[in-house]
Amino acid sequence: MALSIMILAIIVGITAITFNESFVAQGSVQSGKALYYAEVGARDALVKIARNKNYSCASPALPTGCYSIDMVTSGCSGNDGCARVIVDTGTAPKIVTAEGRAGNNARKVQVSVTLDTDGLITASFWQELNN
Repeated sequence: MALSIMILAIIVGITAITFNESFVAQGSVQSGKALYYAEVGARDALVKIARNKNYSCASPALPTGCYSIDMVTSGCSGNDGCARVIVDTGTAPKIVTAEGRAGNNARKVQVSVTLDTDGLITASFWQELNN
C-alpha cells in the first residue's frame, strides 16, 4: 500500500513538472513571436521612411498605434498576431516605436533613424523597450 502511494506521488510530481515545463516553453515561443512581430513592424516603418523622408504618423499612442499589421488572419482584432506602429513627427532623428503581440505576450521595439539631406537613412539604433 505504501509503495503504491509513493509511486502515485512520483507520477503526479512528474506530470506536474511536465505540464509546468510545457507552459513555460509555450510562453517563451509566444514571447519570441511578439518580438519578431515588433521587428517586422519597425522594418515596415523604415521602408515607408526610406520612400518618403517626411513620413510620419504619430496619431494614437500604443497599444492602438497609428497603423497595424496583421501577422495572422484577424491578428490585430484578437491580439493574437499583430504589429502596431508609430512614427513620430520629428525630423532629427525620427523615432519608430513598434509593438508586437502574440497571445498574452507583448514586446516593444524602438528605432531611432537619422536621415541625410537627401532623405537617405544614414544611421539607425534599435532597442527593445521594457515597459
